[in-house]
Parts: sequence; C-alpha cells; structure tokens
Amino acid sequence: MQRREFLAAVIAFAAAPALAHPGPHRHPHTRRRRRRIRRRRIRRRVLWRTVGPRRLLVVPLAVAVGWELLVDDRVVVVHEVHHDHVIVKHGDGKTEKIEVVKEDDAENSKELEGSEVEEEVEE
Repeated sequence: MQRREFLAAVIAFAAAPALAHPGPHRHPHTRRRRRRIRRRRIRRRVLWRTVGPRRLLVVPLAVAVGWELLVDDRVVVVHEVHHDHVIVKHGDGKTEKIEVVKEDDAENSKELEGSEVEEEVEE
C-alpha cells in the first residue's frame, strides 16, 4: 500500500460517520410537527384628510402588513406599506393603492377587534 492509498483510506474512514448521520440537531426518528395557531388581526379605524387637491388616508405611524383598516365602513387588509402609500387588499381579492399620511390621533389609536386568522407553525 502506497502513501496516497493510505491517506485516501484514512480520509474515507474519517468522513464515513459524518456522511451517515443526518446532523447533530435532528434525530433520524423524530418528525416535524405542524401546529395551528389562532390569533386576531389588529384593526384600526382610519379617516380621510384633504391636503390641497389630494385626498389622503390618515393611518397610524406603526401601520404594518397584515393589519386591517376600517375605511368608509369596509374592512381592507394592508398588503404592502411604503413611505407615502399603502397597498390594500379588499375582501373580493382586488388590490388598491391608497396615498396615506402617517399620524397617530385619537381615532386611529383605538384598537378594534379584528378578524381571526389561523396560521401553521412547524416545530
């Protein structure tokens, strides 16, 4: 046996256990479980404000994706948040871009009871 053959055999022997085991954090017999979590969305009432020729929606400073906004007695879900506008999704699946001004006031700081959402979480 030559030196090259000997080193190749040692490397193969040392690497064999590492290749056979799936990893240090997961036992081969454990299964991942999925669990459903129910939570309520945050819903806020918002109002319109006219600034010059434009009509802007006054939303809270902390508006985030997934929030529900009560706009003109209809509920829309925030899909994207940008600096000067939000993209909302209506109940029928239609999306709309609405120009906003971010400001906390007495009306939009009251948290209303939002709809219930079910999420799946892997453990």
